[in-house]
Amino acid sequence: MFIGEGSMWRDILISSGHTTWVLNFYTTLRQKYSYDTLWGDSPIAVSCRQLIVQLCSLAGSVFPNDNGDAQIKHLMMILSAVVLWIEPPDVIAASIRNGGSESEFIDGCHALLSMASLTTGSLFDNLLKSIRHYGTINLLSALTSEAVKSVLDSQSEEETWGVDSLDILLETWNVILGDVDADKSPISVDGVLAASSLFKIIVESHLKAAADSAFEDTDDTEYFHVSVSKRDEQLALYALIARAAPDTTIPFLAQLFSERFARLHQRNGESDPTQTLEELYWLLLVTSHVLTDSGEGETLLIPEALQAGFSNVIEVAQHPVVALSWSIINFSRQCLDPGIREKYFSPRLMEAVIWFLARWVATYLVPLDVSRGLVSRGEIDSIGTNGSQHSRKLLNSFAWENNQGELVLDFVVLISMLALTTYQGESELQTLTCQKLLATVVRRKHTCTYLVQLDSWRDLTRAFASGRSLLSLSGRLQRSLAETLACAASCIKDPEASAQYLRDLMGPIAGCLVENASRSDLKSVAQQADVIYMVCCLLERLRGAARAAQPRTQKVLFEMGRTVMNPLLTLLEIYKNQSTVVYMILKFVVDFVDGQAVFLDAKETSALVSFCLRLLQIYSSHNIGKVMLSVSSSLRSESQAEKYKDLRALLRLLTNICSKDLVIYVGLDIVTPLISLDLLKYPKLSRDYFVLMSLLLEVYPEKVAHLNSDAFARIIGSLDFGLRNQDTDVFERCLTAVNALASYHFKERLKGRGGLNSQLMESEGSGGKVQESISSHFLRILLQILLFEDFRLELAGHAADALLPLLFCEQELYQRLVHELLEKQQNPTMKSRLATAFHNLTSSNNLSSSLDRLNRQRFRKNLLSFLVDVSSFMQIK
Repeated sequence: MFIGEGSMWRDILISSGHTTWVLNFYTTLRQKYSYDTLWGDSPIAVSCRQLIVQLCSLAGSVFPNDNGDAQIKHLMMILSAVVLWIEPPDVIAASIRNGGSESEFIDGCHALLSMASLTTGSLFDNLLKSIRHYGTINLLSALTSEAVKSVLDSQSEEETWGVDSLDILLETWNVILGDVDADKSPISVDGVLAASSLFKIIVESHLKAAADSAFEDTDDTEYFHVSVSKRDEQLALYALIARAAPDTTIPFLAQLFSERFARLHQRNGESDPTQTLEELYWLLLVTSHVLTDSGEGETLLIPEALQAGFSNVIEVAQHPVVALSWSIINFSRQCLDPGIREKYFSPRLMEAVIWFLARWVATYLVPLDVSRGLVSRGEIDSIGTNGSQHSRKLLNSFAWENNQGELVLDFVVLISMLALTTYQGESELQTLTCQKLLATVVRRKHTCTYLVQLDSWRDLTRAFASGRSLLSLSGRLQRSLAETLACAASCIKDPEASAQYLRDLMGPIAGCLVENASRSDLKSVAQQADVIYMVCCLLERLRGAARAAQPRTQKVLFEMGRTVMNPLLTLLEIYKNQSTVVYMILKFVVDFVDGQAVFLDAKETSALVSFCLRLLQIYSSHNIGKVMLSVSSSLRSESQAEKYKDLRALLRLLTNICSKDLVIYVGLDIVTPLISLDLLKYPKLSRDYFVLMSLLLEVYPEKVAHLNSDAFARIIGSLDFGLRNQDTDVFERCLTAVNALASYHFKERLKGRGGLNSQLMESEGSGGKVQESISSHFLRILLQILLFEDFRLELAGHAADALLPLLFCEQELYQRLVHELLEKQQNPTMKSRLATAFHNLTSSNNLSSSLDRLNRQRFRKNLLSFLVDVSSFMQIK
């Protein structure tokens, strides 16, 4: 804990000796009750240890300004007591496994983490050397070893002390090593040796666990699964430890791989290789983390610890990182041999191979900013100022020497094709292939430029465009693969070649959809499972390509979309009762419009808007009145969202093309009847609806103002509903919409025009139903919400923006409402306070009759002050 006014606490916490007393008190009690195995969990023991751990975190001016000497002495004093809880680690761990309490062990780990957070690596290591012949990092290494062994050896889910302590200890390593590359001091030579020894123990323990689990068919083996984020976080921390001593840990990993590869060749199919393959699986995962960083969405660099190490290496072939990389890649290439693949490359091992390749390619084939193209020798020579320049040069260039980079990319395409076609049904493997490996090489322009020139890539695109081998992929992967393949077109330098690439890729798919929609027997075969499946596959692929729209490829993709517009309308009619197909059609159109809208000229815009409106009309004609919340009570649950996703898609479609005026008149008139107030109780649909409403009313209030009376009444009714919604986002959107309408009305009246005068609302008055203006209607609602309902002050700014133009439009009504409210007050004091608050609301801060930015800011301050003033006697939170 950081003590801000630390000097006031110095005498109490430091100078008085209270810390020493607490440490001695606990140590004395610990010795006195050493015979009692339960004493460590007693309330007084737990409370005392918690206080000691808190004292480890003291920082700031509670210590005198003496270059940290007092703080170091404070930590050394605490550590001399805490070390009794955790040393010797193997004895303590054995005691816990035999039924002893783990509380002291875990609290001791917390204490070390606190100390590491306040010191550099070297200072942390020196804390223990005053009472031991070794440093704190050596102790940390021994503790971590025991925690790892406990986690891997534990047979009971109830024994969680190993997991808990390992998390704390690994976080301590992260604190010590995480910033070694930046400003923190590096750990000592002894610390490096301790890290090296620890990593070897970690790897050997995990390899043993992997081998032991090879023949198990239980959920326990899930610990080794490639997609478990918890495991990946742990492996990333293991990698930090390995990088602290790369000169020994990288050769160690290379040796382990070499031994396993040799073991597989020696067996030659004569014995079961399962255990060796499980070990290789885990080695691939941990090596991926050691050699690369995750960095999703970033341009990855080779880890600094690897670049700065290996100063004695001269030849590229002798560099441990290079040797380890090529060893793994050469082993992985063997999966292309059908015989070897059948023996060794299970889907599980292939997942690890694909995962390794994706990270390795992203790191070592693109070592510098991809926009700068190939790495020049001058750039390589100028990288960094620390460590061996020669080693840096080797690591940043070896992957591209002797055409190795192109060969790796060719292998990436071949193994991807293999994973997508040979391992059918293996969704995890195919997901990694589509969304990680292929996406990685295409997303980086430098690798993609080489990729599109490969024969293997052309084979993949031909198989996708015209073959049937990839149709077994799930819809999600069809879409992902189509987007990746289409994105590659932007890396083809010649514009015509790029366009032709897309035509060859997506032309057959669009043509197939047109052919299906044009079948003379479509009505009789449309409901057959294989026909529906084919239509869904084609739609997913088209949607993926639509999402890949870029300035260079937009024209070709628009022509692709134009060719399928009429067939899509035909399919929407045919499959009106097939919700899955309807939804896919809508989602394709949403993504297509989203990718194209900003690029289109007037003629193209007209064609697109016309198509969208016909689509809306067809959907509306088949669905109006059918989607009602009352029809199915299950829809009250968020988990049943599937039935309403088509309506959400329609709202997003309108949002995407809201820049086209025609949609305001026709599109809203088509869609709003589909959405009842009951449906707006559904959170996701409600948010999408009000996003559209607020956007349209802000951009085109005059268009909405001229809608027919029924359509306008539906919009106003929905805003009434939204203003009483508990969802903050919805309420904020509705305030924005009201602000837009009221501001438009006020500005029109200033110009001598009617504004919204022609649009009247029917409401309940004292004498029955009465007609009132829109501004009167919303002024009453807003004042009611602000004064008498559950209003959150953080929304006061949005409420002020909506209220100000309403006050300008309805000054007489406002004065009358205020007068009626004041007359109802029986308490004179409250009446006076309320009158003053209302007066200040419209008079303070030189408020004028303007809607400019400065005047709005003044009114925001006025309203916030008003709400604060009356909050003590009105219903305001």
